[in-house]
Amino acid sequence: MRKLSIAYLIFFTFSTTLTLFLVYKDVDHPFATAMVIGYAVFLIVSLFYFLLVTLWKVRRLPRQELKRRSGRFVLYFFIFLGLSLLINFNEPNLYKSISIAIGMSLGLSFFDLALLPKKTEISK
Repeated sequence: MRKLSIAYLIFFTFSTTLTLFLVYKDVDHPFATAMVIGYAVFLIVSLFYFLLVTLWKVRRLPRQELKRRSGRFVLYFFIFLGLSLLINFNEPNLYKSISIAIGMSLGLSFFDLALLPKKTEISK
């Protein structure tokens, strides 16, 4: 699983860089359009994969660990929500602020469940 995670991160980095280059330079080629559409599909599939894997692994977490991660999620959520509202103080967009706060706090609290291998007793 570790090699697959590294390969995924390398592919993600390469495709993000290529897509940003294609969009920034406004390349008008059929390959460029297919690449950007493929990248969007890749991001959507990755989102659903991470959500499903994370939910699957959260079910098996010990109650104490789940409580700790949930507390961290709530703390990060309020920090990011506050920062987002503070930055956009003149024109607050509550929907945007809440979605950013949820995404960032979920990512910081539960990201390791989706990509990192399960720790064994020997590796502790």
